Amino acid sequence: MKPVIHALFYGLIATACLACGHDHANGVDPEHAPPYLQHHPVDEETGYYLTDSLGYPGNHPFDPETGVVSPEPVRDWAYVDQANRSFGSADLRGKVYVADFFFTSCPTICPKVASQMLRLEEEFSDDPDFMLVSFTVDPKRDTPERMTEYANKLGIRDMDRWRFIHGDKFEIYDLDEDYLSVAMENDAAPGGFDHSGYLVLVDREGFVRAYASGLVEEEVDHLMEDARLLLNRKAR
Repeated sequence: MKPVIHALFYGLIATACLACGHDHANGVDPEHAPPYLQHHPVDEETGYYLTDSLGYPGNHPFDPETGVVSPEPVRDWAYVDQANRSFGSADLRGKVYVADFFFTSCPTICPKVASQMLRLEEEFSDDPDFMLVSFTVDPKRDTPERMTEYANKLGIRDMDRWRFIHGDKFEIYDLDEDYLSVAMENDAAPGGFDHSGYLVLVDREGFVRAYASGLVEEEVDHLMEDARLLLNRKAR
């Protein structure tokens, strides 16, 4: 049996990609590409990023001899949402969704990230196959009731489409790695927590396919394009 090892692909390209049937002739030259295109696969002939296909960014096993990647989905999880309803990864099968990590008392990046999540909610409001999932990194204080208040203040349209997740703190801190994010307690950080502010796009089978900084509108614009690839729909 050939050995299989792991390598970290944050910002790099997994060699396996989604065969979407689009024209791959029009790629983007890496020398002139913005950094957020790095999660796209590379055309073997031209070396260009294929923006009409998606790779599998993340920490995946691959064969060191062939370079073939074996992508792994986000691990299974089951917690409760802002309405104290049971909700987990099984409920997201068949859906395209964007996940992030937050806490309601965050004094720094969370309001900016939430504004980009609201943009996503608006953009895909008419698509029943699109969802949003926000994991609190502060479950001690962010009870379902508190998260409901937070969601109402944000002006969320659909509490079924956008789920705020309350779960075991340590499990959530492990789960963030699957979502290419950072979430941990840090007394020196504003509000007492470190979190990356990433918005992470997950496909219908539970595989991470793309990500963007929730602090950079241009990156989120491109994440919308990636979501459309998975949803097989055009821009409005």
